[in-house]
Amino acid sequence: MGLRNTVECRTFGELTVLVDGRAADLGRPKQRLLLAQLLCRANSVVPVKDLVETLWAAHPPRTAPKNLQVYISKLRRTFGDRLGFTARGYRLNLTPDECDLLRFEHLARGGRRLRRDGDADAAADLLGHAVALWRAPLAEFADEPGLTADLGRWHEIFLASLEDWAELAVESGDHQIVLDRLAEHVRPHVLRERLGGAWIRALAADGRVQEALAHYELIRQTLADELGVDPSPMLGSVHRELLNGEARPPNRPGRFAPGNQLPRALPDFVGRAAEADRATETLSGHKGHRVVVVHGPVGSGKSSFAVHVAHLLRANFPDGQLFLDLAEEDGTPKPASRVFEHLLGMIGLDCGAAQASARWRSWIAQRRLLLVLDNATHEDTVRAVLPGWGTSGVLVTGRSPLWGLESVLRIRLGALGEAESRELLGRVIGRSRVLADRDAVGRIIGSCEGRPLAIQIVASRLAALRHITLAEFADRLGDPARVLDELAVGGLAFRDRLDLFYRTMSDLQRAAYRRLADLPPPPFEHGQIIAALADLAASPDLLLESLLECDVLAAPDAEVTACYASYDMSALTYRHCRETAARHRVSHSGAAGSP
Repeated sequence: MGLRNTVECRTFGELTVLVDGRAADLGRPKQRLLLAQLLCRANSVVPVKDLVETLWAAHPPRTAPKNLQVYISKLRRTFGDRLGFTARGYRLNLTPDECDLLRFEHLARGGRRLRRDGDADAAADLLGHAVALWRAPLAEFADEPGLTADLGRWHEIFLASLEDWAELAVESGDHQIVLDRLAEHVRPHVLRERLGGAWIRALAADGRVQEALAHYELIRQTLADELGVDPSPMLGSVHRELLNGEARPPNRPGRFAPGNQLPRALPDFVGRAAEADRATETLSGHKGHRVVVVHGPVGSGKSSFAVHVAHLLRANFPDGQLFLDLAEEDGTPKPASRVFEHLLGMIGLDCGAAQASARWRSWIAQRRLLLVLDNATHEDTVRAVLPGWGTSGVLVTGRSPLWGLESVLRIRLGALGEAESRELLGRVIGRSRVLADRDAVGRIIGSCEGRPLAIQIVASRLAALRHITLAEFADRLGDPARVLDELAVGGLAFRDRLDLFYRTMSDLQRAAYRRLADLPPPPFEHGQIIAALADLAASPDLLLESLLECDVLAAPDAEVTACYASYDMSALTYRHCRETAARHRVSHSGAAGSP
């Protein structure tokens, strides 16, 4: 029996299904609507009559049963035996790993169970992850009468989870996070007294007593006008605490919290859902050291991904979130002394260099904080700042996997898929423009190699250059001699990032990099590379492996090839490699024996 294809259903936003990482064709609107109904009731049998009613309302055609069977048959091409039939109807069987809506439900249910069991901290972690994951599901079907009840049920689960989380967060003193997260929900749901109670207590804890009193009055008046009832005893108790000055949760004694020092999260961040889930699950866990290393080639969006994940996890780390770039402006690594100087400055401490490491470790061990270390080059620097113990989390980005670090989760960011690349481009230049010339968009995405940085640059240029057609710009990107010139906008240039990467290599790696420029365009044969590197190192194979580790080259799959095969290199990197080698030859034209 063969292995199943991997399936990932994304309902938060536009309905998308990835099969083995590629976007599946979900067919016409009615077939998409059918899938939306099955996803809303995943792992439950949906009666045929319900599906027919959802698709055709009160006026199904005579061929409705046959049409339904055709849609089901086409969906089975995507879902295989996950989509089954019983005497009562159809059932789509999915796990939380295969559907974001089920993943949300799994986290929310687990959080509520932990709260019943009395584990408030663990409950707040899971519920915080759940509500951070939530977006309005299946938004394109919001006006479909057949899905109103199902979507309403899911929204009710979200609101109940939000109330559970907010009450726990206020109790633990995290009122600022509560204010941030509840702001868009309290007025549309003014009759939800638990939500209002958490909001009132958070306002009071923030010193905004008059606003808290005003919101209580809004709830009281709305209940009287719409339902003819008074506030519940629970809300009445909150009001009395407010009037008596008792509504402030107890402060954590002696715990300075540096707050949220993260860079701005990109509002047009796209994709990486599976990778983000792995990172958040590890960092929000309750056992062992919580360290995640994110690595990948230049322009793969490592820093943006780390910031995105860190914002998702804000509720899990109430003592703050810190962001530190481990590289100087020229790309060289910051010395350890400067790293500790920056860290201690962020948390308001100052001490001599000799005590810096001990002071930092002592401080973070007593707190629950998320530390993001960007552009890590060496394991030693990262290892020096890792917490010795405690519940803090560390998220590290670097072009290398930092194999010398023990007990960490490593996540490699490769190219975005075609569907995600199109979505990212469309969010900046407009979806209609993307849909108007699919062929040109495909060529543009191909030239960008699925790298988010390159796509962002192209999108910004196209947004400004409205007079240029997508086909014309695709032709410009298709010229190898000018592609890196085109990948620049404002102060952002893809070539600069590649230059920075080149400077972080060792002298031997830089010499090897330039030697690759003498080879014909990739893929390269193993023998070609070894011959090119033979006089640079005693062991050319080890030098080759170091280029693989830092993503200059891509290795063949050992499970597919039984012996050495070809090694790939991205067209953008190869172009930069040739430019760098040419510059080096010019600058060293008078020096004998330059490698």
